Amino acid sequence: MGMIYLAHDPAIDRKVAIKLIRADLLGGDERAEYVARFRHEAQAAGRCAHPNIVAVYDFAVHEGNPYLAMEYVEGSNLSQVLARSGRFPPPDAVALIGQVLDALGCAHGLGVVHRDVKPANILLMADRQVKMTDFGISRLDTSALTQAGTVIGTPSYMSPEQCRGEAADARSDLFCAGVVLYELLSGMRPFTGRNMTEIALQVMNQPPPDLGATDPSLPRALVAAVERALAKLPEDRFATAGDMAAALGQALRSAPNDLTDRTVVLPRGHAGFTEAALSTIERELAQHVGPIAHHLVQTAARHAGSLEELRDIVARRIDEPAQRSRFRQDPTGDASGRSAHPVPQALAQQGERELAVHVGPIARILAKRALEAATSPDDFWQRLASHIEREADRQAFLRKRP
Repeated sequence: MGMIYLAHDPAIDRKVAIKLIRADLLGGDERAEYVARFRHEAQAAGRCAHPNIVAVYDFAVHEGNPYLAMEYVEGSNLSQVLARSGRFPPPDAVALIGQVLDALGCAHGLGVVHRDVKPANILLMADRQVKMTDFGISRLDTSALTQAGTVIGTPSYMSPEQCRGEAADARSDLFCAGVVLYELLSGMRPFTGRNMTEIALQVMNQPPPDLGATDPSLPRALVAAVERALAKLPEDRFATAGDMAAALGQALRSAPNDLTDRTVVLPRGHAGFTEAALSTIERELAQHVGPIAHHLVQTAARHAGSLEELRDIVARRIDEPAQRSRFRQDPTGDASGRSAHPVPQALAQQGERELAVHVGPIARILAKRALEAATSPDDFWQRLASHIEREADRQAFLRKRP
């Protein structure tokens, strides 16, 4: 029904994605509904300005066909990543869903229900940032376009109320996010079947296979949180995206140390950051982005596990690469008083990005472990290369060592 083009915006000199629907293939009322739904996507996504939501720049009609000009996201959708890498370690799965829940929390606060939360609509960038897209079947509180009694969505990722054709609220999105998290943790979908009818009957009536049985090492609190998200009745689920994120974060914090020895991106207050440190970063960032720096720093402080990661998160909003790189370097040095690490930060970040091309998001964990053990830049690069299976790919990776 449509095409997505990579395009160039000459006015601002940036890449954009053009989403064009072939409305000329439709006729009568059906065509009018598709055009209305497409315009609706622009309205819904345009209201949701958030770092984890793909920005919509414009809506227009070309030769009778409507199109959206959208933020171009360089990365893969989560469905592609899952096909390559299989299930995720619990901290990485929760970190990813934490960003999804942040995006949904923003949308829900503005009266927007996504209604099609699934891996294909979750884009994952090389720096591990999530971008949610395709609000095309979302339901605005003020819109009557999507009526009760209409089944819209992707069967394996639909909530029970969607399968019944009932009105869906924010708790429906949380069910769908729970389905995605289940798949991230287990490597399989909780509800499957040969056709939409079989899947819908499972979603409405059958509990998913016991997540704990797929991996007995999963923390019970995490399994319980996923089960609550997948409750058949909306009132038995989490009330808000923030509540679900908090429960997932608490589940990991109560897990054994081998599951919590890496950063988890979840809203968890500003604990660990002094106001002086946050103010310093805010002043530096304001030189590049203006007054919005305060909001960006305060939001990032709820996600970051260290000042270094906080700098990395907000640095993504600095457009000029050289300025972004300088900002990431903490001018105060290592607050722990340790001697400088033998691997420069820029090389560590480059190594992680290059490794991600071959192994996917798990590169983050592998790079962290290599960085902790490396005695030199060459040793660090060799440790990363050891995780690449194909010899040709490994040699290509080694040649990229600066």
